[in-house]
Amino acid sequence: MDTLTQAHRGWWRSAPCVLAVLFAFAVLPVIMFGSDATSEASDEAAAHLPTVLQFAAQLPTPDLHDYPSATGPGYHLLMAVPARLGFGVHGLRIIGSLAGLALVLLVWRTAARAAGPAVALALTLPLLMSTYVLSGSAWLTTDVLSVLIGTTMVAIAAWWMPTTRTFLTLAVLFVAALSVRQTNVFLAAPILAAGILGSPLGRSASDAEQWSGDEPRSWSRLGAACLALVPAALLLLALVNLWGGLMPATFRSLHDKGLSLVAPAYGLALLGTWAAIAMLPMAPEVLHTVRRHALAITLVASLAFLGAVVADSTWSVEQGRWGGAYWMIVKAFPAIGGRSIVIVTAAVVGAVLAAVLWIRAAEIRRGRQATIVLVSLLALMVVQAGNSQVWQRYFDPAILVALAWLISLGINRTRPHSAGRAVLGALLLAGVQATISTLDYWIPVFR
Repeated sequence: MDTLTQAHRGWWRSAPCVLAVLFAFAVLPVIMFGSDATSEASDEAAAHLPTVLQFAAQLPTPDLHDYPSATGPGYHLLMAVPARLGFGVHGLRIIGSLAGLALVLLVWRTAARAAGPAVALALTLPLLMSTYVLSGSAWLTTDVLSVLIGTTMVAIAAWWMPTTRTFLTLAVLFVAALSVRQTNVFLAAPILAAGILGSPLGRSASDAEQWSGDEPRSWSRLGAACLALVPAALLLLALVNLWGGLMPATFRSLHDKGLSLVAPAYGLALLGTWAAIAMLPMAPEVLHTVRRHALAITLVASLAFLGAVVADSTWSVEQGRWGGAYWMIVKAFPAIGGRSIVIVTAAVVGAVLAAVLWIRAAEIRRGRQATIVLVSLLALMVVQAGNSQVWQRYFDPAILVALAWLISLGINRTRPHSAGRAVLGALLLAGVQATISTLDYWIPVFR
C-alpha cells in the first residue's frame, strides 16, 4: 500500500512536468525556427500582429472602432502591453504560448480529480497533440486564450459549489471571455446551469445528478447566476454599439454573412468521430450502457439525425464549410440531397456517445459535472451557427477538452477495467491528433 501511495503521489508531481516538457518541445522550436506556413501564421501576419502593434502604438488610448481582426480587442490589448515594452515577435509568441500550456495543465488537473493523475495524463494528450492547440500557441491568435478562459469557466461552474464567490468569479471571467471573442456568449450556459442546479429547480433532476454542494438549494443562486451575466452583456452591447455590428467592419463580410445552421451537426460529427476513437477500447462498456438505456438513447439518436439533416452539409467555400481537415473528409464522400453522409452519421454517433458518457458519470453521482460540461459544449455548437464560417478550429479544442473530462467522470474504483481502456483509447486518439499535427503543423513549418 505504501508503494502504491508513493507511486500515486509521484504521478501528481511528475504528470504536469511531463505535459509541460512535451508542450515545450512541440511549440518552442516552431516559434523560434519554423516558417510561417500554417493558417494560424497567416492570421497572425494579416490580423493579430498588426492589431497588437496598432494598439501598442496607441496606448494608453487605443482606437477600438475598427481594426484588422474579427474578434474582440481583449487579446490584442493584453499583448499590446509587452509589445509596447519592446518585446519582439518571438517574445510575444512565447508569452502567448503560456495560454496553451495553462490550458493543457488545467484540463489535466480537472480530469485528475475524477480519474487520478496517471489516467488524466493520457486523457489530456489528445488535446496537447491537437494541431489547433499547437498552432494557436505557436503564433499570435485569439484561439487558445479564448478556449482557456472558457474552459476555466466550465470547470468552475461544474466543480465549485454555487456560492456568491463562484458567481462573482464567473462574472469576471465572462467579461474577459467576451472581450476576447464575441462567440463566447455561449458561456452563459454553464453559468445558468450552475444556478439552476443550485436552485429548487435542480430538485427535479434525478438523484444521480444531484451533488451535495447544491444543498441547501435556494432561488438566490439562480438570481446570482442571472446577475453574473449582466456585466458581460453590457460589454457586448458597448462593443456592438462601437463597431456598428457584431464585429469590426473589416471582417464583417467574411464572418457575418448569415447563419450557418450546419454548425451544431458539424460539432456533433466532430465529437462523434473523436469519441468513437477514444472509446473504441471501451466498446463492451458502451454496448452494455446502450442496451440498458435503449429507449432513451434511441430517442437521442433520432433527434440528432433530424437535427443533422436540417441544413446543407456539403463542402462549400462560398458557404463557409471548408476550414479544416474534417471538411476534406466530408468532401471525399458522397452526399444525399445536399446532406453529407459523413456528418449525418457521425453526428448521430456523437449524440449517442455523449449520452453514454453522461449516463456513466451520472451512475456514480457525477451527473452534475457531466451535465454542465455537456450543456456548455452543446451551447458552443449552437452559438457557432451565428458565424458564417464553420471552421474546425472553432470546435476542435473545446470538444477534446469536454471528451477528456466526460471520460474521466465515468471512471472510479467500481469500474476497475475502465481506467485501462480509457488510457488505451486516449493514446489512440492522441496518435490520430499527432498524425494530423505532423501533416498540418510540423512538416509545413520545417519543410
